[in-house]
Amino acid sequence: MNVRTRVWWFAGIGFALLVAGVLSRFASSAPDGLERVATEQGIAGQAVERQGVLSYDGPGGLLGVALVLLVALALTWALRRRSAGATRGR
Repeated sequence: MNVRTRVWWFAGIGFALLVAGVLSRFASSAPDGLERVATEQGIAGQAVERQGVLSYDGPGGLLGVALVLLVALALTWALRRRSAGATRGR
């Protein structure tokens, strides 16, 4: 991978972490479609408020980005190994 490609990768990962860790704190507090339907159906009172690592802002968002990145990298690594092994076996 050349330097220019690495710069783009790190810029993309940095941007995703910025959005998850910082900008998510400024998300709208207005109810979304799912919350509106829950209110209409009378089940909104059963909802559990998530706090800490399970919330979408701050550490929870960063953890989510990190987990998705790790899963994507693991799948890419496994598929490349499998593809390289299939090529050698021919």
